[in-house]
Amino acid sequence: MSRGSRALSVYIDEASTPYVSESKRVTRATSVLDEIGDNTRKNRYSRLLSVSNDDDAQTTPSYLTSRRSSLAPRATQSFLDRDDSNDYTKSSYTRYTDSTKDEETKPTEFKSRFLNRDKENDVNGDSSHTTRRSSIFENGSSYQRRDYTRTYGGRTEAADTDSYKSPYSYQNGHSKDEVDIGGGSSSSSDTSGGLGGLKNLGNTCFMNSVIQCLSNTRELQDYVTTDQYTSDINTTNSQMKGSLVKAFATVVKNLWKPNARIVDPSSLKGAIQRFAPRFSGYNQEDSQELLRYLLEGLHEDVNRVTVKPQPIHTEIDSNISVHEQAMEAWKRYLRRDDSKLVDIFVGQLKSTLRCSTCDYESVTFEPFWDLSLPIPSRSGEMSLNDCLEAFTKEEVLDGDEMPTCARCKTRRRCIKFYSLYKLPRVLVIHLKRFSPTERFRSKLSTTVNFPLTGFDVAKFSDSKGRTTYSCYAVSNHSGTLYSGHYTAYAKNPRTSEWHYFNDSRVSKSSSSNVISNEAYLLFFELL
Repeated sequence: MSRGSRALSVYIDEASTPYVSESKRVTRATSVLDEIGDNTRKNRYSRLLSVSNDDDAQTTPSYLTSRRSSLAPRATQSFLDRDDSNDYTKSSYTRYTDSTKDEETKPTEFKSRFLNRDKENDVNGDSSHTTRRSSIFENGSSYQRRDYTRTYGGRTEAADTDSYKSPYSYQNGHSKDEVDIGGGSSSSSDTSGGLGGLKNLGNTCFMNSVIQCLSNTRELQDYVTTDQYTSDINTTNSQMKGSLVKAFATVVKNLWKPNARIVDPSSLKGAIQRFAPRFSGYNQEDSQELLRYLLEGLHEDVNRVTVKPQPIHTEIDSNISVHEQAMEAWKRYLRRDDSKLVDIFVGQLKSTLRCSTCDYESVTFEPFWDLSLPIPSRSGEMSLNDCLEAFTKEEVLDGDEMPTCARCKTRRRCIKFYSLYKLPRVLVIHLKRFSPTERFRSKLSTTVNFPLTGFDVAKFSDSKGRTTYSCYAVSNHSGTLYSGHYTAYAKNPRTSEWHYFNDSRVSKSSSSNVISNEAYLLFFELL
């Protein structure tokens, strides 16, 4: 591309001195850029900042005009003058600000501005991503058009525009025929609520994915949307004094409004980063880490324990039954941590040590908010049961790892294994896709198959009660260890329909799309 001369002229004030009786003053900046592309042509971009006239009202111009024009890298606006041959688009900021004419003769007013321009490298190598809002006003009527281009995890996603579609607008088996519910299109099927999209604030897709999964958690959604949480707010020991759960409740309520569209989670993100400063800024983060911190913060805000007693560190009497030991361990946990979040999400793991010499077994119990399961195979397909078997398989503790046997009173070679003892109402499973290798860390692309209904964990549990779960949400991660994007699938607890959540975009989905090699966090509810 050849470029011609570029001229910049500024007229600061046509009255050269204060003694000149020139009443008209002009502030003007002008630039000229010509010879763009193969055809020589001259484009003039002028900036008329202000015009004023000191004469009487008879000579005052009827319009005061402010106009700015610029030459910008290609913006995704179909109504602008685009020249595909030179990678430049004429983009303007134009505003006619005042008029003394009658209202019926007032010309069309056009307002357009670039809100931000992120400099994130996407997978297509395009480093310029623009958010633009435009409005047209004519004779008192307004016609609004919004065009969004966002960057997250190295990808660009366009929404709410018919003239531009991102290559990532439809993925994981979604077709263009699917109804775009949360991206701005109206739909008669979204009156039940829960179908609002979430604005991406800049690499916050990891947070949006988790929020959508939690928003479709039946008990939690009901707890915050009906304001039950307000009577549980702990202002004594909570670090956030209830501000985190209030911000979370506001977002969920907005998502569950009938005909909800795009919800801004800025206040919730601000509360999260005040509770956990590691999430400050707009870096790419891990959705499982965000989930743990968010649940912990929500729990603290509604902890029923207002005065925490000192923790009990003494060992539980091993002479009582295993069930009694489990009950004592759970009682000790609830002395300090007791909330609706605990009721929903927390289960209890049983860890067993068996002495290889005397076969004596000692047990300990610990609470868990989610289960991090290994993926035994690096590629291909396997079942979620395979991952649970890898998690609960026996591990030999020998050499420097040998524990002391309570019966032998000396260090012995022991076998250690886990089992699920107290099952939570909502079981969250974290698939450890980012596993270390000998020389580097990489992401495992294995497809883990699991039943959406009738997932029975009795084989891995000592629980005497219900052991069957149904999957209702999945947080997905696409991309690599260092750059990627989070989305979510969730089943509406009111309609039992599956939907796909991609930041601001929400579309209907089939249950057949839920299982993929991108599944990262799995949410199951106890039947």
